[in-house]
Amino acid sequence: MPPVTRHYSRLIILFALILGVSPLCGQQFRQNRVAAIVNKKIITAGTVLDHVRKNFLNTNEPITPRRLEEAKSVALSDLVNRELVLQEYKEQKFSLPDSIFEKRIKDTMLQNGFPTRASLVRALKREGKTYDEHAREQRERIIVMIMLGEFASTKGIVISPRKIENYYIANKNQFRRDVEIKLQMIVLNESDHGGRDATRRLANEIHAKLTSGESFSQMARIYSDLYAQSSGFRADWDKKSIAGMPGTLDKALEALAFSLGQGQISEVVQHDNRCWILRCDEIHQKELRSLADVRDEIEDALMKIESDARKQKWFNKLRAKAYVKTRSF
Repeated sequence: MPPVTRHYSRLIILFALILGVSPLCGQQFRQNRVAAIVNKKIITAGTVLDHVRKNFLNTNEPITPRRLEEAKSVALSDLVNRELVLQEYKEQKFSLPDSIFEKRIKDTMLQNGFPTRASLVRALKREGKTYDEHAREQRERIIVMIMLGEFASTKGIVISPRKIENYYIANKNQFRRDVEIKLQMIVLNESDHGGRDATRRLANEIHAKLTSGESFSQMARIYSDLYAQSSGFRADWDKKSIAGMPGTLDKALEALAFSLGQGQISEVVQHDNRCWILRCDEIHQKELRSLADVRDEIEDALMKIESDARKQKWFNKLRAKAYVKTRSF
């Protein structure tokens, strides 16, 4: 290959790699990197990211770098545990009849609106998946479910009235109706600050100053493209959306805003061609639901906590006798 051609080939490869470095969807070049080794089984970064997309990221909410890393960590742990369970099934030489798996596939076909195998195959093809891959996923899902039922069941778990009362006392804010918050915002329009990257850099600088003690009101008056005259304060109290009724905030900001404690400042969020920094100035908590009203909710929550603890204890036993190595990506 002539020197000039080789030179341009290297430039093309380098440019492709640079273009590939963008949040989540732009990580295609990392898809085949090893995220974990479970005995002899390799879990790739691509598999982890697929799991993240399907199970942990709601596209209506902002995807911050911290949230993405947390989701990747949880997804990787889930996939390692799942692989340990599947390997335990083989090691213990358990064997489920093929009829169980076949019935499961037929049931899911009908539930998802596919009356025939041919209609399912066509839908899978559009997703880039084969029928055999789909059947394997269904088989593995059943195996994991049955193994968990056998070795980490909820049998024998008793939630006492005292536990329910203690949980209610410790988590009263979860059971208040119509929580309202008073927000301050610093909002930077990407069109006014040199584009997406430049606006993000400015927002990060502002956030650093806020976390070092600068006045949010003063920074809002200086920098914010919205609410600057009111020192970043929104005119009205913000309410969370409930079934059948929209909230006062965009869905992409709502979860973040209502996760803040009084006086807390959010991370920088890029959404709708803007950078947002939120501060919860005040929380107005209205009527507290009675213990009788929420007893069943609390019992379910405590049962889930106990169940998750049993599962984790079993997963830890499986890990203890396996070779598990995870890597950052």
